Amino acid sequence: MTEAAGRQPAFRMADLIVAEGPEGAERILIAGLTVSVAAGEIVAVLADGTGPAAALTEVLSGRRRAQYGSITVGDAGRPRRITPVRPAGVTVVRAGQHTPAGQAVPPVVVVDAVSGPSGSAGPHTEEARTAARRGSAVLLVTTDADIASAADRVVELNRAPRTDTVQEAQPEIRFTVAALTDAAVGSLTAAGVEADRAALVARVLVDADVRGHFSHGVGLLPMYLDRLERGGIDPDAEPEWLSEGGTVAVLDAHGGFGQIAAESAAETCARRAARTGLAAVAVRGNNHVGMLAAYREHFVRHDVVGLVLNVSGPSVAAPGAGRPTLGNDAVCMVVPRAEGLPLVVDFATGTVASGKIRHAAHRGEQIPAGWLVDRQGRPTTDPEELDRGGAVPVFGGYKGLGVAVITEVLAGILAGGTVSPLVHKQRAEPERAMDCSQLFLALSPAAFGNPPVDELLAVLSGAVAAGYPQGPPDVHLPEQQEQLAEAVAREQGVSVPAAVVERLGWAMGEAPAGSGSAR
Repeated sequence: MTEAAGRQPAFRMADLIVAEGPEGAERILIAGLTVSVAAGEIVAVLADGTGPAAALTEVLSGRRRAQYGSITVGDAGRPRRITPVRPAGVTVVRAGQHTPAGQAVPPVVVVDAVSGPSGSAGPHTEEARTAARRGSAVLLVTTDADIASAADRVVELNRAPRTDTVQEAQPEIRFTVAALTDAAVGSLTAAGVEADRAALVARVLVDADVRGHFSHGVGLLPMYLDRLERGGIDPDAEPEWLSEGGTVAVLDAHGGFGQIAAESAAETCARRAARTGLAAVAVRGNNHVGMLAAYREHFVRHDVVGLVLNVSGPSVAAPGAGRPTLGNDAVCMVVPRAEGLPLVVDFATGTVASGKIRHAAHRGEQIPAGWLVDRQGRPTTDPEELDRGGAVPVFGGYKGLGVAVITEVLAGILAGGTVSPLVHKQRAEPERAMDCSQLFLALSPAAFGNPPVDELLAVLSGAVAAGYPQGPPDVHLPEQQEQLAEAVAREQGVSVPAAVVERLGWAMGEAPAGSGSAR
């Protein structure tokens, strides 16, 4: 962004990214914030919602870790990665917390207008003006436009800079869960899919939207329909058991809907493990199965711990690489509880699921730095680069690569006799089955002497929460983000990008019978 005319910045944040939730399935709170402030200047960061605003002040006060970004304090300061420790020289204050007379003037003062008194701009703006008069660079963090108006400049949090190459965010249409499911079923049956199969595929897609993972939701439906038409998905394919006896079973999907074989595998695996203590089902010759957590109820119903692994087509780059040579593989664990919802851990081995990037493209939005590299291996914020040969970096450097290799061996080599570099990409080759594979594992607690699962999970959760001196954030464990998203979806409906709705014909009065909107 442009610096104040004739003044060097005393404080600068660049590409700050803050997220919550597991990597690959995270919710972005701050998407690449860049802001600079000169000594004696007041810059307001205006946030749409208290969550992003509070996250920013927590990072600057040392109470939260940012996933990415750099910070410079002082004219000659060297950029350094954000750490949980409050950056030297940055003081976070709330209204009324004036710096005592005679005390050294802090180089940077962050005025927290989110946690302090509300209802009046007076205390916040006065604190900011006092600090600026004393020569501090002042960052005023607020959700109130009236408070922000007192600043010399205003930066809107999570709004990308407007340039000729940035599209405007596209509108979205909100559906009830039932209406969205009916609409998806209608589109599939209109394409010749048998009703029960259409209902299963729709359930898996809508479940992802309800849980806040739009990358695996109905945004995939136009691609599914295209693959149906071109032959990449055989709607009538019957999964075939190649072996059924013993602890391990092998199922050939024969290029049908991935959800059909995955549903059968999950149910069979969970049922057998409940009886024998341990079971594994390999699925080969399959297509995209959707979000792995969609099959959680089978493990819950049979009271077994489930582990599901999936290999997919190349879209991920190893550390330092620029070409997509590995799959954005997925890992999911389901742990039933006697009371309450199960613990579900579901993540991809890429920094982010590829579908999240495409969802941003549907909405006409840029993506945060770090999500994607282009064909030359350079970081990019343009989601369209994914389908131009770009790649998603593997998460966690070489440790993330290790998780990917483990998944490749178990779900690829053992389960399917393949690895992700050999899997056909479903968008690039719509006329061919993906030939991807999955491994479903289940273990019965009864076979291990019935350990107190609920009690030990409570201890584990408490240990995680105890690591936050100021108290844990609202989302600090896997599945909490999804529970919040589901509550919102049930109450307010599910948003679908208008571009997707239009492609499916739902927005033009041509939606299949039974479809509808909550508008």
